[in-house]
Amino acid sequence: MFNHIGGFFTEASCWIWRMMQLNWLWLSHILLGGVVLGVFPATVAMFAITRKWLQGELDHPMYREYHQYYRQNFWKVNGLGWVYLVLGAFLVYDLYLVTQISGMIALLSSMLLIVMSLMYLFSFFYLFSYYVHFNQTFKNYLIQPFIITLLSFKQNILIAIGLTLVGYLIYHIPGLILFTLGVMPSYWVMKVSLNRFREIQTQPESIVGGTT
Repeated sequence: MFNHIGGFFTEASCWIWRMMQLNWLWLSHILLGGVVLGVFPATVAMFAITRKWLQGELDHPMYREYHQYYRQNFWKVNGLGWVYLVLGAFLVYDLYLVTQISGMIALLSSMLLIVMSLMYLFSFFYLFSYYVHFNQTFKNYLIQPFIITLLSFKQNILIAIGLTLVGYLIYHIPGLILFTLGVMPSYWVMKVSLNRFREIQTQPESIVGGTT
């Protein structure tokens, strides 16, 4: 019994230390890119590491692999990320314009834009997990996350619940920001996404490409 308890605490300690290291790598590489250019490649590199963890690859040199992925995908990921941000800015601006008018058309337009904004938000989450799991063209990296969002209602709910719980936890314990702010959401989104990607790939006419 004591061996089992000791093993549990040892494993838990390893996971806590592992997640803390990855979160620090994420924060430091965001700063390394001057924040504006660092946030997207740092986040994608974090998703790449959490993907390895979920596939059972826990003993790889984390810093070397993280920094290499960050450096090799720096400009491509920034291109994808900023295209998504521009699309998001258009949605926000359109929603703002609609709120300035009244009537049934304005109400229907607002509802449509809210639905589109939710789709956009979930596709933004899938972008990171999709990027590290599949070897695709720049165009497909932009389009496929939207398609996956449309086909993954259950997974969208799971992601929303998980991120809400993480946000609630961090809100009430702000000290976790330095240790889990990025890694907990990325781990959860990657876990849900991996299961969904595997389901899609088993379908006869899969919409996704080959894995990396």
